[in-house]
Amino acid sequence: MVVQSKLWSTASCYELGHTWTPTCKKASLDLAKASYSYSLRLYAIFYIVSSLVKVKGRIKKIKWRKYVRDVVQSTLFLGSNAILFLSSFCLFRRMFGGFNLSFAFLCGIPSCFFAISIERKERRGVLALYVANLAAEILFNMAVCRGYIKPIKYGEVLIFSITTALALYMLRVGDILQRDAQSTLKSLFGPCELPSHLQEPTLTGEVATQDSNSIFSRIYQFLPREAQQFLTVITKRVEELPRHRLCKHQFSCLHYFSEGFLSRFCLGYAIQTAFNLFRSIPKAIQKPSSIAWSLIDKNNFYLGFFMGGLAGFFRIIMCLLRWIRNKDSPFHALLAGFLSGLSSFAYRSNAITLYFASRIAENLFFFGQRKGFIPPVPVGDRILYTLSTSTILHASVFEPHTIRPAYWKFLLRLTGNYFALMNRKIIDVLGTQASKLYPDFWPKYDLRYVSPQLQTEELYNWWFTNIFQKL
Repeated sequence: MVVQSKLWSTASCYELGHTWTPTCKKASLDLAKASYSYSLRLYAIFYIVSSLVKVKGRIKKIKWRKYVRDVVQSTLFLGSNAILFLSSFCLFRRMFGGFNLSFAFLCGIPSCFFAISIERKERRGVLALYVANLAAEILFNMAVCRGYIKPIKYGEVLIFSITTALALYMLRVGDILQRDAQSTLKSLFGPCELPSHLQEPTLTGEVATQDSNSIFSRIYQFLPREAQQFLTVITKRVEELPRHRLCKHQFSCLHYFSEGFLSRFCLGYAIQTAFNLFRSIPKAIQKPSSIAWSLIDKNNFYLGFFMGGLAGFFRIIMCLLRWIRNKDSPFHALLAGFLSGLSSFAYRSNAITLYFASRIAENLFFFGQRKGFIPPVPVGDRILYTLSTSTILHASVFEPHTIRPAYWKFLLRLTGNYFALMNRKIIDVLGTQASKLYPDFWPKYDLRYVSPQLQTEELYNWWFTNIFQKL
C-alpha cells in the first residue's frame, strides 16, 4: 500500500523511525546494545588478523595493550555512529516539529563528525576514502533511477582503463604518487618500470631477480620432479630470447611478460579462493562438498585473469613500444596502462573501479597540495567522511535500493536489523521507491502512541492485508 499523504512530514519519530518501540530512550538502548556488540566482534577479528599479518603469525609478538586500545577505540567510533544518528533523528523531530527532505542528511552531519573524531587518526583517511567511494556510487545510482544518466555498457571497464593509464603514467614520471600508492603499483606491476631515481640502489639484474622470485616460481616445489625439470628447460629457453637494450628486466621480454602474467594470475586465484573458502565454512558442516566447489569456482579464474592480464599486458606492451620506437618514455605508460586495464572485462567490479579511481584522485589532490596549487583543508578527512556518510544515511532512509547490497547488509547487522524496521511506506509518496526492498512491511504499532491519521492508515492496512487480498 502506498500512502498518498504528507503523513511522513508530520509523523513522530516512533511512527517513522524506531517503530519497534514508542520510547526514544529504549530505542537508543536497543540500538546501542546491537551496534556496540557487533562493532566489538568486527574489530576484534579485524585487528587480530592485521596484527598477525604484521608479526608474520607470531602471536607472542602481538602488542596486546595496543590491540585492546585499538579495538575499544574503533568500537566506540562505529557504535557511536549508529546511536548518534538515531538520537539526532529524534532530536530533529522535537526541534522542528516534523521532518523534511533533508532531515536524514542533516542528522548525519553532527553524528558522523563526532564519531570519526573518536577513531584513530591514521584510520580516518582510509575510512573517508572508503565511504566517499560508496557515496559516489549511490549518487550515480540515484541519477540512473531518476533517468538523469544512462549507464554506458562496460562503463566500469572504460573508467578503470583510463584510471590505470593515469596511475601508471604517474608511476613512470615519479614524485607524483604517495609512497603507499607507489609501493602497491610496484608490487603489482614490478619494479622494472619505475624511473631510475626511484630504483633501489642495486644492479638491474638483482632487481629483476627479486621480481622473478614470485608465487609462480615458488609452486615449483609442489610439482613432480619430471615436471620441474621440463619447466626449468622451457624457462631457460624463454629467458635466452631477445631483450631490448632499454629494458631494465634481466631476461627476455617474453619471460618478463610470462612471469608477470602467471605470478599475478596465481595471486588473484589464491585471493578469490581464500575468500570463497572463508564464506563456505558455515556451509561445510552440512555440505562438505562446498569446500571443493569453492576451489574451482569460476570467479577464482576470473580474478586471476584480471590480475594476470593487468600486469602481463602492461609489461609486454611497454616492451613492444620500446622495440617499435627504439626509445623509452613515460608516455608509453598511458597506452600500455589503458590497454592492460581492459583486462577488467574478466572481473568487472564497480567497487574496484571506484576505489582505484578515488585513490588516484586522492594522490592528485595531495600532489596539488605539495606543489601549492591546492590550499590545505583543515580536518579534511573528517569533513569528507561526514559528508559521504551523511549521503549514505540519507539514501538508507529514502532510497536503500541504491546502496550496494553488501553494504546494506552491513548496516542491518550493525543496527541489529532495526534499520529495516523504518516505516518507509509513508515515504513512498515522494516517489523515491523507499519501500522497494520491503514492499510488504508495515510496523505493528501500539495505537496508543500514534496519531489518529496513522490509526486510520493502520486500520486500512490491516483490512487490505487480511481481508481484501484473501477475497
